[in-house]
Amino acid sequence: MQDEIVEPGVDLLESMRSVGYSLDAALADLIDNSITADAKTIDIDADVVDGSFVAILDDGTGMSPTRAREALRLAGSVDSRSTADLGRFGLGLKTASLSQARCLTVVTKSDGVTTALRWDIDHVRESRQWSLLVLSEPEIQGLPLVSALQSQQSGTLVVWEYLDLLIGDAADRGAFLRERVLDAAGALALVFHRFLAGPGRIVIRVNGAKLSPIDPFVTSNTRTQISPTDELTIAGEKVSVTAYTLPHPSGMTPAERARTDLSTGMREAQGFYIYRNQRLISRGNWFGLASRSELTKQTRIQVDLPNTVDSLWQLDIKKSRAEPPASFKAHLKRIIDPLLDKGRRVHTYRGRKTSEAEIVRGWNKLDVRGNVQYVVNEDHPLLVLLKSRIGEEERDLLESVIGLLSDTYPTHDLYAEMAASKVAGVALPDIDGARVKLQLLQDAGMLGTSAEEATARLVEIEPFNAVPDLLELIRAVMMESPDATES
Repeated sequence: MQDEIVEPGVDLLESMRSVGYSLDAALADLIDNSITADAKTIDIDADVVDGSFVAILDDGTGMSPTRAREALRLAGSVDSRSTADLGRFGLGLKTASLSQARCLTVVTKSDGVTTALRWDIDHVRESRQWSLLVLSEPEIQGLPLVSALQSQQSGTLVVWEYLDLLIGDAADRGAFLRERVLDAAGALALVFHRFLAGPGRIVIRVNGAKLSPIDPFVTSNTRTQISPTDELTIAGEKVSVTAYTLPHPSGMTPAERARTDLSTGMREAQGFYIYRNQRLISRGNWFGLASRSELTKQTRIQVDLPNTVDSLWQLDIKKSRAEPPASFKAHLKRIIDPLLDKGRRVHTYRGRKTSEAEIVRGWNKLDVRGNVQYVVNEDHPLLVLLKSRIGEEERDLLESVIGLLSDTYPTHDLYAEMAASKVAGVALPDIDGARVKLQLLQDAGMLGTSAEEATARLVEIEPFNAVPDLLELIRAVMMESPDATES
């Protein structure tokens, strides 16, 4: 048997572009390299006027001339890596960049030496050679952000030009690139949120705007429920699992409710969030261990992996997908079942401050021959007040209206809409409406003279149980009443 060397044709470079990177995944791959190089600041600059380039600059350690050439070699790295390394196959710089642009230029500075190299697909095709261009000092002067790199002690600049796959045939190239980069910025704020917050945080700027971390677990909200972390072992390596039950939208701030993943997209965002060295690589997937449900959409589970279990988790080249091994799924299943029950309770109980049995609700849930039916609660204090203020004829009419509302409650339609994730959930507290209702109770003498005692009673009655700062609102209503004095 003889060996025969078959060298790949230069058209392989064109074929490498079809890996399927999105813009945010491609940028994330370059940011991985920057973080591994100990960068503290990363700038992404896109030409949103003409759409001619995207540049990424970091202040990391940079590369020597030899290391820079190795980084641009069209082959994966099989060398041992640091456990903090965010890389995967050693292909990210090339495949990520060429998936967006026809020309990749790398300028790197280390120990006072600047190295500039370029892969130009058109040059390779014309020369029919695996020809890596080496740029001189004058040839790099017109590159974006190069002056910023030269003012640093060290760092690396990556420039994409001829953005054929990124922009395509868009009529307004600059406007199209602006939108793409804006979308990518939001994705990067999520993928690297743990690097953007906390001790040792890094700074990522996109066209000068600093990214703020997007925490999928909303840990800054005191109503988020955090379960104890489970430490599991896979292939001799530690994997940690932490579950979060997010608050109902009524318990979120306006800024939180403005996020798609915490409002209309919450159902799709439930599930596992897989992190590799604190970098998010996969999100919103139950891996067949559970189904997406309206009642479990509050549940998100953080799984932290080291980079030493990549092959077991089937991590792809783009670091955008991971699949847990079968042996590990059994451990996850044991963990998630009780957590899903907790998520269902958050949705079902609507974040009430007291137990279900203690709440006086606007609607009562009845079990009629094994079927659930909702009827208006005629013992609700507001209805009792209304009945006391109207005559016999009006009360008969009111009873007919209450019966109509109970008989026509759209249970089946509501279920279908919830299954399709078209129902945002329980209405957020209406402060003005609550004030009007409180004023009616005050005028009827039903609040009493103590705001504290009134609060203790009303916190167990819908809709007052969902009103934030109910005590202060009751005090204000009492102060507005000329006949009321608070003890």
